[in-house]
Amino acid sequence: MDTSLPQLADLLARARAGDGEAAGLLLEKYRPYLRILAERQLDQNLAARLDASDLVQQTCLSVLGRLPQFDGRDEAQFIAWLRTVHENNIRDAIREHLQTAKRAAGREVSVTPEDLAARLRASSPSQRVLVGESAAELAAALLELPPDQREAVRLRYLEGRSLAEIAERMERSVVAAAGLVKRGLIQLRKTMRE
Repeated sequence: MDTSLPQLADLLARARAGDGEAAGLLLEKYRPYLRILAERQLDQNLAARLDASDLVQQTCLSVLGRLPQFDGRDEAQFIAWLRTVHENNIRDAIREHLQTAKRAAGREVSVTPEDLAARLRASSPSQRVLVGESAAELAAALLELPPDQREAVRLRYLEGRSLAEIAERMERSVVAAAGLVKRGLIQLRKTMRE
């Protein structure tokens, strides 16, 4: 992922001026980051019904419509703004999903506004700025992992789940879950070095 700051600033300026190609390139750079954020915020019950890719697509559409209104000047401000738009879209999708009359009440988990706010409040704005570029690269590397390894690494390091919880959630033995995490980390380190 070779993007220097001047290239990114240029893309951002062109996108804000209405250049659709620049906007597409800019959003494509952050698509893996947005996907990881969406996956992190959907618990198992919601992930079965809401697709992280659909949420990312919705955010990209939202951003395209609002890009001329973005008044930031650098990548850090763009990342913070992008994440806010994404979190609002996720919150709206979860709220809409929970309010639908089609769901089976016995299978759903109650989510209070406080739970949702805590889930979306992953870090402070200053922390978000500091990890922006690294998070985008890490998210892209995570998406290169096989799905079971990606899920195990995500559960362990993004959600802080124990190996026993991962094993139960993925319907595997603790040893198998540990192996998935280990192989995922090895591949992730290799990809990040490259």
